[in-house]
Amino acid sequence: MSGIAGFVSAGGAPADPARLARMAASLAFRAPDGTRTWSDGRCALAHGLLLTGDESPPPPQPFSADELVHVCADARIDGREELARALQAGGIAAAPEDPAALLIHHAYRLWGDECAAYLLGDFAFAIWDAPRGRLFCARDHFGVKPFFHARTDGAFLFSNTLDCLAADPAVPSGLDEGWIGDFLVQGDTQDVAATVHAAIRQLPPAHTLVVEGGAVSIRRYWSLPVDDETRYRRPGEYIDHFVHLLREAVRDRLPRDAAGIFLSGGRDSTSLAALARETIARGERATELRGYTAYYERLMPDREREFTELAADALSIPTEYTPVDPYQAFERWETPAFRRPQPTASALMAIEVDQMSSAARHARVLLTGQGGDAVLRETRSRLTKLAASGRLLRAAREAAEYAWLHGRVPRPGVRTWLHERRGGRVWRAEVPRWVDAGFARRTGLHERVAAWNAGPDVVHPLRPEAYEQLVAPLWPGMFLSYDPGFTCTPVEVRHPYFDVRIVRFLLSIPPSQWYNDKGLLRIGMRGRLPERLLRRPKSPLADDPLRVRWIEQGDAWLGGRRVTEAVAPWLDVGRVPAAAGGRSPDPPEQLWQEIRPLALSLWLSAQRG
Repeated sequence: MSGIAGFVSAGGAPADPARLARMAASLAFRAPDGTRTWSDGRCALAHGLLLTGDESPPPPQPFSADELVHVCADARIDGREELARALQAGGIAAAPEDPAALLIHHAYRLWGDECAAYLLGDFAFAIWDAPRGRLFCARDHFGVKPFFHARTDGAFLFSNTLDCLAADPAVPSGLDEGWIGDFLVQGDTQDVAATVHAAIRQLPPAHTLVVEGGAVSIRRYWSLPVDDETRYRRPGEYIDHFVHLLREAVRDRLPRDAAGIFLSGGRDSTSLAALARETIARGERATELRGYTAYYERLMPDREREFTELAADALSIPTEYTPVDPYQAFERWETPAFRRPQPTASALMAIEVDQMSSAARHARVLLTGQGGDAVLRETRSRLTKLAASGRLLRAAREAAEYAWLHGRVPRPGVRTWLHERRGGRVWRAEVPRWVDAGFARRTGLHERVAAWNAGPDVVHPLRPEAYEQLVAPLWPGMFLSYDPGFTCTPVEVRHPYFDVRIVRFLLSIPPSQWYNDKGLLRIGMRGRLPERLLRRPKSPLADDPLRVRWIEQGDAWLGGRRVTEAVAPWLDVGRVPAAAGGRSPDPPEQLWQEIRPLALSLWLSAQRG
C-alpha cells in the first residue's frame, strides 16, 4: 500500500541527507497521503503512504516500537488470528488488529531472520536493526510486492519503486542484455532477480536479504510444496475446504470502505465477486464493491459483457463496461502517463490505463482473478492416461464420478495425449529471426529458450500442470505491471488466488477427473453464481486483438510509429515486418511477438527524451 526506499552507507560513512530527500521525492507520485523519512546516520529510510482502508489509523512509517528496530514496509498481512496466537505463544502481546508494521516488528523480534516464513500476505519490507548494525529485508512468497536493490561505491540502496533507484546518479545506467533478450522472446524476463537495468537487481520472491558488515547475503525461505497430500473420503469435503480458503483469501483482501474488481465473464473473477458479496452480507466487511469489464463489440466475437452482466446482475454489483474496439496499438505511448520503468509488451496498454484510472476514482483497492487458471490447472488427458497405463476400472470410476457431479460426460483428452507423446507443448518459445545473431550468442539466448521449453526441474507428484504454471518466472513481472510504481496510479491491486493457503491446499489434492474443468470452482459456486455462467466453456478471444486491428486498418494501424536504430545492438530492423514497425515486406508470423522491437524502441525513446 505504500512506497518504500532507503540505503545503508558503506564503511561507517554518514547517510547522505540529500540522497534520502531525493528518494522520498521519488515516492511522492504513489503516496497521496504523504511521505516521511528517518535516519540514524548509518541507515536512512523513506516511506510514502497510500491509505487503502485496511488499518485505521496506521502508525507513521518508518516505524519502531522500541527505537531499536525500525520497519519500513509495503505490506498487507493475512491470517492475522493465527499469527497473533503464534506471537502470543512466544511471549509477545500481539493482537490480530495490530497494524502490519507492528506485526512485522513483533515477528522479527521473536523469530529473527526466520520471520518471513511466519507471515502470510503481500509484503516487501526492510528492517534496520540498529544494535546489530544490519539491514534485514524480505519479499512475499509469490513476489506480489516488488523489491529492488543496488550497490554503489558508497552505499547499499533499496526500494519497491524501480525508478527510485534508476534515478540515483551513483547507480550505473547500462542495460541488462539478458533481460532484453528474454523480453524480445517472451515479453518478460526468465531471471526473477534481473531488471532492465544491469546495476539494479530484484530480490526474488520468497527470499530474504541481509546487509551486514558490508556483505550482502540472500536466502530462500519458502518453496512451493511438493510432498504434501490431503486425503478426504468425499469430493464434497475438498470443495468445502477450498471454498472456505477462497472466502478467507477474499475477506483478507477486502478493505473496509471501497474496492473494485476486474470482472470477466468467466468463473475465476466472478467467484471472487460472489464470495466478496457473501463477506459483505455477513457484516464482516462494509466494502462498496464495483466491477470493471473490458469487452469487444464488433472487432471479434466476444461474449464477455453478456456473461459479466449475468453475474453482476445476480450479485447486485454495479459494473462499468468499457468497449475496447476503438483503442489503437501503442495509443498515447508518447505521453508522460504512459512511461514505464521497464519495457512492456502490452501494445494496448491504453485499455489498462483507462480502466485503472476509472477504478481509482472509486477506490484504492482492486481485486483480480489472476492466478485462477494456474492454481486450478487441470490434469491433461487424465482418463486417457489412466486407460493407457492399464487402469481401466479407475478411469471408468472417475468418468462416472465426473458425470454424476457435473451432469455431463467428461472429455477423455485423446488428442492432447497424442500431441504430448509426440513431444508437443502447448506453446514452444523460439528466438525470432530478427534477433541479432551475435547478441543471441553473447547472452546465451538460445540456451535460455531451450531451458524454458524443457519445463521445471521438479515434477510435482500430484499436480504437475498446476505446479509448472505456478513456478513460471513470468508472474513477478505480471504483478509488477499492476504495482503503483509501474502504473503511476495510486491503486493497490490484489490477487486472491495467489494466497499461500489456497496454493498449498490445491497442490496437495490427488488428481481425479471430477476436479478437471475447474471442478472445485464450478461445484463450489453452485447457488452462488448463475448456472449458465458456471457451465460456460473456457472461451479465449477468437483472434489476436492486434492482428484484427492490423487487418482492419492496414498500414495506418501503428500511427506512423517505426522501430528506430536505437535497438540495433540487439536486433536487425531490416528483418522486423513492416506491419510491426520494421522494414521487412514479409507478412508478420506472430504479430503479438513481433511488435516487441517497437515496444522496446518506444521505451528507449521515452527514456532518452
